[in-house]
Formats: sequence, C-alpha cells, structure tokens
Amino acid sequence: MSKFLLILCLSAFGLSLKATECHDKVFMEEYVNLYLCQNLSNYNDTRALLFKARTKVLNEYISEKIKSGQLQDKKFEIQIYDAILSIPHIDISQGKNGYFVSYSGFPTIHELKAFVNYYASKSQMSFYSGDYQKLSQEVIYERINGFFKDNMTSETILPQMTVWEDDNLSIEYVNDTLWHFINSTSLDIEAASPLPVKIKDRFLLFQDDSIFVLQGCEIIKSIKISPPPWGDCIFYVYDKWANICYGRPDNWIYSYSYDKNYFYKRKDKD
Repeated sequence: MSKFLLILCLSAFGLSLKATECHDKVFMEEYVNLYLCQNLSNYNDTRALLFKARTKVLNEYISEKIKSGQLQDKKFEIQIYDAILSIPHIDISQGKNGYFVSYSGFPTIHELKAFVNYYASKSQMSFYSGDYQKLSQEVIYERINGFFKDNMTSETILPQMTVWEDDNLSIEYVNDTLWHFINSTSLDIEAASPLPVKIKDRFLLFQDDSIFVLQGCEIIKSIKISPPPWGDCIFYVYDKWANICYGRPDNWIYSYSYDKNYFYKRKDKD
C-alpha cells in the first residue's frame, strides 16, 4: 500500500501515524482483507507469517458466521497498526459493502474474532474507543479492554498449518503461535524473528533468547543471547561463516563458524 493510500485510510478513521516509517503487508482472503503495518526499524518476518495464518483462520470463522446468518455477506477490512506507530484505538464501523476495523497493537486470533463477534451479536452500532485529544490514555485503554471482555468468546481448537518451509524444515502455526518442525516433528523451539538462515546443509534457528544450529534432524549447537533488536540486523552468509551484523558487514555481533561449529560473540558488544 502506498503512503498516500495509507494516509487516506488513517484519515478515514480520524487517526495519524507517529513520525516514523511503516513496513506494510496485506493478506487477502475471501471474506477478509487484513492490512498489517509494522515499525520499519523493528520489522519482524515471523510476525507477518503469524498474521498471514491468523487471516486464514479468521476467514473461516467469518464464513461460518455468514453461513449461519449471524453476519451479512460482506467483507471485513481490518487495519492493524504497530502500537509504536499509532495512537491507542479501536475503531469499528460498517458500510453497505463491508465491515471496517482499525486497531493499534498486534491482536491475537481470539481478539481478531472479537471484532467479528461484535457484529455477529446483531450489533448495528459503530464502536470507537474515544478521542485521544479529549480522553486520557487510561480511559481509552479501559474502553479497549472492555470491548474485548464483552466480545471474546471461549477459545476453540485452532487448525495447524505450515507458514514457511525449506527442505524438511518448516515453521508451523500451532495454537496461535509459531514453532519449528523437522519432518513434521516439533523441535520445541518457538519461531522468532528472523526466519531460519541456511549455511550449506545447516540452518540457524532463532528464538528470543537463543540461536540453534540444526543439521539433519539434530540440534548440534546452541548459544544463549542477549536479544538484540533483530529488525535492525543484517545477516551475511558466506561459504563457511554466517555473521549477524548491525548494518555494515564489519559491524558483527555474533558469528558462526561452519567448520568449527562454534559461535563467536564480539566482546565490545556486551
């Protein structure tokens, strides 16, 4: 989506972005279009995959509500903004051809379903969490929390689906989270940004507090890390090395040696 269209969309909801940049993705299904805006400096590929899966689950949920007569046969247009980039808000309305939602923060699948439940409960009214220029953030957050409390239903079993794969390694959507699997068996390593990095016949797998080395079906090395802002990092993969850097190739934080199967941490980055 272009910045011009983004500004138009925000203007329609009476909102404005803070002075930083948005990395956007759009996920389109039969009954829902979901626009995801993440802070560019902290962009997370894994979060994008998570919302791609959530959009598919939400589409099926909306389809069931339409078929049962609880919703009109029109599409949900949902805009999700990184809380760093947008004022706290929920803004929900409907028109002749669609239901419209704008939200600040990264909602779970159950919170996304709450937006659907609001109109499935036969409500015809719009919902707006309040004018941030007139109300305190505390009041607005109380209204947002109250909305979810009133419209979230009991949790149901969610489908498992593959959102990323390379060779026999995959990332699976399970219970509204993402996990690494090898040959359809869980590695018990939750997926975090960045996506797996391949060096020869091995993968580097990233969790919030660790990096793991996978060869075949076995974890052959791991290292505990102090989580850096991965969104600011660049990964350089060479024939026998992989470097995790801040920007420039020479500004590395961690380096992995394929031959030695060993991680090096730059001491001056402690």
